[in-house]
Amino acid sequence: MSWLASLPHQIPFRAASAATRVDDKTIEGVYVCTANDLMPSGVMAVEAMAQLGGGLAFAESPVPGFLSGIDRCEIDRALVTGDVVRFVVTLDADFGGTFRFTGRGLVDGVEVIRSRFYLAKAFHHRGTEDTEGSPP
Repeated sequence: MSWLASLPHQIPFRAASAATRVDDKTIEGVYVCTANDLMPSGVMAVEAMAQLGGGLAFAESPVPGFLSGIDRCEIDRALVTGDVVRFVVTLDADFGGTFRFTGRGLVDGVEVIRSRFYLAKAFHHRGTEDTEGSPP
């Protein structure tokens, strides 16, 4: 399954695009700021990082994940229409279904955003088709 197919997001809420998995713990991708974005570009950029992390952590899992926390997010300048943010997102730790990532984004080779964030595997209720990841 591709990283895009593993995401529950569809346009206009899919912020990340053009991703390349570097290795088991790193993914690179792009977010293009447009005038049609539904949220401020800084919010969309953080969402793009989370979506890339989700593509890395959940690409092989039938159980979806969700953004469960953001820590130390810094944006150095406003992102404007036409900016192409190139991200590198790295999986730092797996806490048994909760994953910690660091991400950084560059525009024209200059780092403009960095963050640490968490994604968690969604748990399904008993009696549904898929119980992978469900608590005992």
